[in-house]
Amino acid sequence: MQSNTGSFVTLEMRGPVLVLWIDNPPVNALGFGVRAALAQGLEAAKTDPRVRAVVLLARGRTFPAGADISEFGKPPQDPLLPDLCNMIEASAKPVVAGLHGTALGGGLELALAAHGRVALADTRLGLPEVGLGILPGAGGTQRLPRLIGAQESLRLMISGKPIAAPEALALGILDKVVEHGVAEAAIAMALHMAPIAPIPTRDRRDGFRAPKAYFAAISDARRVQANAPIPGPGRIIDCVEAAQLLPFEQGLAFERAAFADLVATPEAEALRHVFFAERRAGRMVGAKARPLAVAQVTVLGAAADGVQLVRGLLAAGYDVTLVDSQTAALTQGLEAIATALAAERTAKKLSPAEHDARWARLMPALAGVDGGDGEAADMLFLTGAYRLPGAAVPVVSAKVGAPIVTLGRVGEGGQRGLGLTLLPATQNGRLSEILISEQTAAEAIATVLAVLKRLGYQVVQGQGTGISPGLALALHASLEALEAKHGPEPVLDLLGRWGVLRDNDRAAPKLLGRVNLWAGLAAPVMGALANAGLRMIGDEKALRPSDIDLAMIIGQGFPRWGGGPMLWAARRGLLVLRDDLNRWADDAPDIWSPAPLLDDLIRQGISLADLNEA
Repeated sequence: MQSNTGSFVTLEMRGPVLVLWIDNPPVNALGFGVRAALAQGLEAAKTDPRVRAVVLLARGRTFPAGADISEFGKPPQDPLLPDLCNMIEASAKPVVAGLHGTALGGGLELALAAHGRVALADTRLGLPEVGLGILPGAGGTQRLPRLIGAQESLRLMISGKPIAAPEALALGILDKVVEHGVAEAAIAMALHMAPIAPIPTRDRRDGFRAPKAYFAAISDARRVQANAPIPGPGRIIDCVEAAQLLPFEQGLAFERAAFADLVATPEAEALRHVFFAERRAGRMVGAKARPLAVAQVTVLGAAADGVQLVRGLLAAGYDVTLVDSQTAALTQGLEAIATALAAERTAKKLSPAEHDARWARLMPALAGVDGGDGEAADMLFLTGAYRLPGAAVPVVSAKVGAPIVTLGRVGEGGQRGLGLTLLPATQNGRLSEILISEQTAAEAIATVLAVLKRLGYQVVQGQGTGISPGLALALHASLEALEAKHGPEPVLDLLGRWGVLRDNDRAAPKLLGRVNLWAGLAAPVMGALANAGLRMIGDEKALRPSDIDLAMIIGQGFPRWGGGPMLWAARRGLLVLRDDLNRWADDAPDIWSPAPLLDDLIRQGISLADLNEA
């Protein structure tokens, strides 16, 4: 027997077990529709005498991978996720969750409320809410410590990193792990539990058996997190402590109050902004086109940028031909790659087998001697001197339609020609900019996007020279102007608080404690960056304001919880920003004279948020 509760959950009877199939692609997020349908299904199980147990499963590629954060800031709709979790836990008939894919955030909290949990062996479980500046708000801080204690609960919630199912089984989060057939395993577990009254997680005491160790873990975590620049970790520690000290219902109330406090903080707002900016960045020209298959890549140029690119391509599993017209340059490039691979092997970052495999995938070739191509490339990169305007580029064969990618600018190549900026990694990740022209084919863009994703880059799209050079210019010019007026100390103080250093020095100092990012000279520097962003959007070098923020945060290392210059400008208000820029422009009109787009936005009543969604 099958029936539907809306379009989000399907009810299926498997003997005396009612299976609730969650179906809300792509990641089965626990939005209002899913929550309401699950509550309806649980109510049906409660009143149907044929049902002896309930199983929660999900269709598609994953168990719910979290709450629907698009609902943040909107009026709540019942049933709320905490109420749904309480409803599951209070069921007189056992509820078993069968997990696959990822069970993250609210998805894991849903499973923690069940009376039993079984997962496929390749499932990943985690509570990543700290990355959004908040904490698990549906009972996670109260139920997880009851199962596994304070130390491991704090590790999962403060790091936000997911763990594999076998580790979750060893910790006590899961009751069983299977290689296949999670639905059958969950149903079997439910049938086994049906004859006895289920033990709700709130009544479990497995994690409370060693109170001294529990409170020692709390103290250790407080000491480690004393200098955390955002409030989330500290409130997580408070909630885990409350799980031991307070009755369960009071612990839930404490958690909800802490959650509500954190959601309203500017740090959480900024982290949500960056979260959506990263996903919005994927809405670019060519993103939905079908990429070409890429196995063989040719890198023309054995200088430092070519060597760095080759190392990344080898690590991602590509076969790479390194080409140069000069024997000495090619030899030097190969030696640099060999030295780097050997260092990784010595540091045990690479196994001997992987070291040998990467070296085997690399083929050197001299341009103009043997064609300089090995096999015809699926993608061709121009690096070093070969990427400069007017450079004499040797003929290197590439397959029909293969993208021709010039580092740093859009080069020749017509429909298959585009540019690429690869920035050094910062504390916030690795950023790349795809630079396109009006002629660039969507298929070529999609192909490069697929390669960059495999290389582990966050990608934004631009035109001309792109976003990062313009931001770097505005940053350095404004700092120099302010240093000339105020001296070096206030500038160094600002850079220290931001964790950003000049001269391409990526060893930024760690931020200690709650840092005021906006004190001192922050306003004129952020104004210069926002003004540069508005110019780039007006000149169509950037697609949207949030891409500017990503370039500053990921590319330059500005703190994620600061949100970036465009969020700062939106908070300040465009009219106030215009007045500020006109005042600062007296010192350096080239830096602070308001961008033409600013007046247009004010006149038309268009906000930066509107531009993000355009």
